[in-house]
Amino acid sequence: MGINNREIATSKEICAAIEKAMTKEFYELLVKYSLKRLSTFFNIKYNFEKGIRGIMIQDMIQETLERLIKEGGRNWYKDRFKDIKRQIISSLDSVIYNTVSTHLKKDNETFEILENSEIEITDNEEYNNLLEICHNELKRLDLTDHEILLFEPYIIQGMKRQVISELLGISLNELTNIKKRLDRKLPLLKNKLKGLGYEK
Repeated sequence: MGINNREIATSKEICAAIEKAMTKEFYELLVKYSLKRLSTFFNIKYNFEKGIRGIMIQDMIQETLERLIKEGGRNWYKDRFKDIKRQIISSLDSVIYNTVSTHLKKDNETFEILENSEIEITDNEEYNNLLEICHNELKRLDLTDHEILLFEPYIIQGMKRQVISELLGISLNELTNIKKRLDRKLPLLKNKLKGLGYEK
C-alpha cells in the first residue's frame, strides 16, 4: 500500500478507541509486557521503587498514550493494526526502547535478522527507521497484523513463545504457525535490507 493510501485514524477515532481499550485488564497486560521487554531485551530487572532512573513503567505507558492522542503525535495506521491495542503495544515498544537507550547508554546495539547476519544500530532513530522499513516490507509481502506485530519481539529479540503467549493471549500453536510464515519471508526481507545497504 502506497504512503498516500495509508488508512490513518483521526484524533477523534484514536481517543474513542483508547478510551474503550484501556480497561484494568489491558493496563495490567501493558505493565507485564513492559516488565518482560525490559528483562528479555535489555536484561533489566525493573525496580518498582526507583524505576529506570526515576522513570516508571506507568510513565512510559502514559507517554505512549499521549503520543497517540496529541496533535502531530504518533499515528494509528489502521491498515496495519485494526485493533488500537496492537498499535498501543507497538508504540510502547518504541517508548521503552528510547527510554532505556537514552538513560542507559549502550555502545553497540545489534539488530539480528538471520543467524550470522547482523545489522549494527548506532542510535534510536536508525533503529526505528530500520524497523519501519521491515514493517513496510512485511506489509507488502501480505503479512497479517499479528505477524507484523510479532516480528520484533519474536524474530528480532527472540522472546520465547510462552512469554508472548501469556502477554498477548495467542496460543502456542498459532505462534508456531506465525513463526513459520515469518521464516518464509525472511530471505526476501534480508534481500531488501541488503539492497538498502544495511547488511554487513
